[in-house]
Amino acid sequence: MEANPNKDTVTDAKPKTKGIVYLFAILGGFAGLLYGYDSGAISLALPAITNAFGLNSAEKGLVVSFLLFGALPSIVVFTGLERKIERRNVLIIGGIVFIIGSILSAFATNTYFLMGARFILGIAAGIANMYGLIYLSELAPAHIRGLMSSLYQLSVNIGILVAYGVGAYNTPSNDWRWTLGLGVVPAAIFTIGMFVSPQSPRWLIRDNQVAAARKVLKRVRVTQTEIDQEVSDIQNSLTTQDAGLHELFGTFRPVLTLLFVLTGFQVFTGINAAVYYAPEIFHNLGMAHASIIADFGVGAALVISTLLSLPFIDRLGRKKLLEISLGGQVLPAIVLCIWSNNATVAVSAIFVYVFMFGFGLGPVFWSYVPEILPLKARALGMGVITFTQYLLNAVFSLIFPIILEAIGINIFYFFAALSAFAVWYIHKYVLETKGRTLEDIEHYWEAKE
Repeated sequence: MEANPNKDTVTDAKPKTKGIVYLFAILGGFAGLLYGYDSGAISLALPAITNAFGLNSAEKGLVVSFLLFGALPSIVVFTGLERKIERRNVLIIGGIVFIIGSILSAFATNTYFLMGARFILGIAAGIANMYGLIYLSELAPAHIRGLMSSLYQLSVNIGILVAYGVGAYNTPSNDWRWTLGLGVVPAAIFTIGMFVSPQSPRWLIRDNQVAAARKVLKRVRVTQTEIDQEVSDIQNSLTTQDAGLHELFGTFRPVLTLLFVLTGFQVFTGINAAVYYAPEIFHNLGMAHASIIADFGVGAALVISTLLSLPFIDRLGRKKLLEISLGGQVLPAIVLCIWSNNATVAVSAIFVYVFMFGFGLGPVFWSYVPEILPLKARALGMGVITFTQYLLNAVFSLIFPIILEAIGINIFYFFAALSAFAVWYIHKYVLETKGRTLEDIEHYWEAKE
């Protein structure tokens, strides 16, 4: 009998959570802060780099997108090593690579040197984005899994806002090297934090280290009953072999198709246009002063909206927040196109547009991906989806300066239309996972098949 996809399995008694779980969530979330910082730092540094190295539109796209292209080989390599290296240890490697990439970015002497440094940062970003989310989802209790996973996206947004602040401080002196190089600070904090964080209990049990997994669960779960039940659930879910590409694109094809579509919505509804190119957009509109305000508006909107969304992810559910988020992007995107010659209206429209993204599509997408994938296909599936997301983001970031030069702000009409279509698709096809254990979600897809 097929499981009810909308069933909420949370009991009436409010589950308890150890405070240390949130500490580990914050430390794991620093992976997102690093990606956010390196994504946001290039935005305000780009005009100064353009002047220093004489970049054209195509070269701007390459400098921005090489971080995303760098993530692609790291995702492939570390997906292949997923069974051999535990999640936390992979994140430590990622933190060290972040440190190296940040230092090299600060000492870049030409465009190709900077592109190489951005590529190295991309290697770390691919590791962090993929394994940070897996790590948080596997460490979290079911009743706050959405909250903990969403802390990753909040960390990304805080990193973007911090980068905008550092960039704005250095803009008058055109000191873009400090803007890029200061990424070494959160990278060091993250690497040290991962050394003191626990390993993934699900990975340990799959590696036949049940005793070690129980020790981890004693640190992050409240009762012995809870620990025993989780160990039992994980062991039961591991009775079959890990999925390969054939099974991922076969048995779990409905899951993968759904995630591919959601990935397309996240990339091509235009958030990267605002995050990476807000100064470029407003400079093209003849609003040099508004570009700095817009950048801070983007960063503030992401942080505020994600903070406000946290209590609702496990209350309203993933599906409802996605519908609200994408529906809310439509109007400000249209307003931006119609009143682009009014600085106040244009900046306000960008703020609302980004706010709606941060309220749902931003945090929900990356909490939804690892929890909807079955355990035996989770790492491989996360690798495929993360690879796809970075590839699409890289292509988008590469070609957007050229599109902006060709058709200007009218590109936001396309973003509005795609957002409206996404609302219909999500309402019809997205499975709600609120309150369901990872094992219950896996049973649903197996029963469906």
